[in-house]
Amino acid sequence: MRRVCFLFPFLLLAACGSPTTPGPYPQNPAVSDAQGHPRDSMTFYFPAADSLHDAYLPEEKRPSVRANTDIRFADCAYELHSASYALTYFEAPVLSNYFLEADIVRFLWRRSCHRPVLLTLHRDSAGTTLHTQILDKSPGFSTLTVFHPDSLSPRASDKARRSAWKYYHETMADPRFQKQVAEGKRRARQVKAEETTVAVSPEQWQQFQRLLLASRFQQLAACQPRPGMLDGAEWLLEAHRANGYHMVLRQSPDEQDVFRQACEYLIELSSVRGEERY
Repeated sequence: MRRVCFLFPFLLLAACGSPTTPGPYPQNPAVSDAQGHPRDSMTFYFPAADSLHDAYLPEEKRPSVRANTDIRFADCAYELHSASYALTYFEAPVLSNYFLEADIVRFLWRRSCHRPVLLTLHRDSAGTTLHTQILDKSPGFSTLTVFHPDSLSPRASDKARRSAWKYYHETMADPRFQKQVAEGKRRARQVKAEETTVAVSPEQWQQFQRLLLASRFQQLAACQPRPGMLDGAEWLLEAHRANGYHMVLRQSPDEQDVFRQACEYLIELSSVRGEERY
């Protein structure tokens, strides 16, 4: 396949001059090996600086009275730690530590009410592909409990105690409740039956680059929290190339946002194009 370089400086193909030096990557063996394998399931996949934004105020500069929805007091540390944990379930490489000898764009789509999705756009001398992976549930574990009647106040009436014990025994014996408890305790799994890899044409690659350029992706701040937002979806896009790494995380971006449109272009090329978006 003939290699073509498009005029988008932040996504120039490595094939136009494969680097002989490691480039702007930290190469920290405490984070991953040279193939991108994370050190362990607690590995932080992103540059630490990406957790903060320009308006962030450190603790020592904050007023004594403040609103919990003020962006100056919010960061992206929790979201990025959660994203890192999810990426270990996808068995995904760390893209910010070593250059992996290919142009890679990765979109992690974490929705509060739906299965996590990972789309990986990979371009090297053999061509360009888009790989789709899905987890069958959000990573992590949860524990469901039922109020135990022994926790009632000593002053509780006999009627209240009988009612509490009745509810406790019925709930503990309910197969639906038992299933929910088991579901919360099990580990998330990749849905291999729905995993796909499709070829991406040069025209599709070029269109995606146009969208990234229009979104000013390379100039976008990595972190832009929306404090107080308890529901929605996290859209996290990483670009990995010989001349550097950049990522952008947004929470439920508007449909008119060109950054979201770039991510949606990958969704449209993938096997999850019918999934709910928010």
